[in-house]
Amino acid sequence: MRQPNPFRHVGTVLGFALAGALSGCGGSSMDGSGSPMPPPGPPSSPTSSAPPAVMQAQQANTPVDPAIVAADNTFGLNLFQNLNSGASGNVAIAPISVAMALQIVYNGAAAGSATQQGMAQTLALGSLSTQDLNNDNAALQGSLLNPDPLVQLTIANSLWIHLGTDTVSPAFTQMDQTYYGATVGDLAGAPANVNNWVSTETDGLITSILPNANYASVIAVIANVIYFKGQWSTEFDPSQTAAAPFTLMDGTQVSVPMMHESATYGYLQGANFQAVRIPYGAGRFSMLAVMPDAGTTLSSFVASLTPTMLNGWVGQLQTGMGTLSMPKFTATYGASLVQPLTTLGMQAAFCADPQAGFPGIGLACIQDVEHKTVVEVDESGTVAAGATTVTLTPTAVQAPLFTLSLDHPFLYIIRDDQTGELLFIGAMTNPS
Repeated sequence: MRQPNPFRHVGTVLGFALAGALSGCGGSSMDGSGSPMPPPGPPSSPTSSAPPAVMQAQQANTPVDPAIVAADNTFGLNLFQNLNSGASGNVAIAPISVAMALQIVYNGAAAGSATQQGMAQTLALGSLSTQDLNNDNAALQGSLLNPDPLVQLTIANSLWIHLGTDTVSPAFTQMDQTYYGATVGDLAGAPANVNNWVSTETDGLITSILPNANYASVIAVIANVIYFKGQWSTEFDPSQTAAAPFTLMDGTQVSVPMMHESATYGYLQGANFQAVRIPYGAGRFSMLAVMPDAGTTLSSFVASLTPTMLNGWVGQLQTGMGTLSMPKFTATYGASLVQPLTTLGMQAAFCADPQAGFPGIGLACIQDVEHKTVVEVDESGTVAAGATTVTLTPTAVQAPLFTLSLDHPFLYIIRDDQTGELLFIGAMTNPS
């Protein structure tokens, strides 16, 4: 597994890489080169690097609202299904990253507008108001601070604007810093400084996401990253890893390094699938690997999934000794999300629609949404990172003993088992 930079900022060790303070709002500011501007006064303590609303929620032990988890998971699964439909290769996304980036932008939509209604539908927000949304995200982020001594988890946000001629609403900037700890940077250095920020926050796992372009006419770029590094509760013995066949969707086979371990896992034999829960660290986080039986394609299986089904499977897992084989793999995926988000109902948020507009940010519409995900799995655990950027431009307008070998295409999900939040979803069709 990738070894992290030992000099990585303290925010990662704590769980959130949210640095400094800007006007007392929990964010920091960057110059056009992407270098952090020195904070006023002495460095803040590690705990105070989290945004004010997150600190308050953590200190008050505010429970996580199931409504935000349900919204994130529903949206994430819908997006994953859309991207996976017809895909010929591996697909992997970080639902929480895409959802949070778009939820930040959602704050700027006019109440009752087609833009707001389309985003609320796509993001599955139901009756959540923007204030509910921000409070719930603060509680969720607070719950994920210091999750496990064997798990590093970073969620970071940034807001990129033209610092000299800023047209973004001060209220929007204030909200982004207070609830999401947004670092504020200058678009004069884009895309290099934005990509540098993403690379730093993901420990080099994602080095580039924002496309090369002229950002002089761009109003703002909202960026979110999630970085996860978890050690298996029971590590696979590297000496047992050996080449083995993995059957692809077309029936052909490739040779891949297959890991083997006999340990206690949560296991479920479903009607047309097998599922195993592989825990990280103290057990709060896990990977749920689900492999359809022969005769059921992974694409049709994924297309039928619902959050209720996933929650039901987790509740039916039985803990027992099992022998597990799974491939070592690295999955890298990137895509523009404009088309799938449009299909899911967000068309009125994009510049192509004359109704698009975010007056709460400025006279802006969404030009592009980019997402990248990298997942590395080996004998010691998992390193995964997801990054999302939203570019806004001016508006034109007791269990059985089992044996399971994940040697066919399978679904994998990294989730927070305490809240049920889905952190990553992937379809592994070819680990070679």
